[in-house]
Amino acid sequence: MTKIELTRFRIKKGKELRAQEWMDFLNEHHQDTVATMAGERMYIETVFKEEYADGYTYFYWYSMQGEGGNAVEDSDSYIDQKHLEYWDECIDIAYRPVDMKVMEKLVAPKINSIIDAD
Repeated sequence: MTKIELTRFRIKKGKELRAQEWMDFLNEHHQDTVATMAGERMYIETVFKEEYADGYTYFYWYSMQGEGGNAVEDSDSYIDQKHLEYWDECIDIAYRPVDMKVMEKLVAPKINSIIDAD
């Protein structure tokens, strides 16, 4: 079964530039970042940014992931290690992440056949 998630996380005040550096790092190392996804059984991972009226920056994480993948915390990849370092530095743990509720899931049959084959 494929798990689809969209979760909002708040960036700590004063860490907005560091959070941008984090996203730049992942984008600059795109090939290596994508290579880590197979072990996690991560099919799609997208991050959106919102600068909210309350003065905080929020990241929204959208993902589609298969069952039985490895946890990012268990990875030896330099990408995942750096990702977790940025996470610890930038994500505001005082703010409870908000998981959005999936109301509709439409996946093209061609994509579904690839996911189901995995």
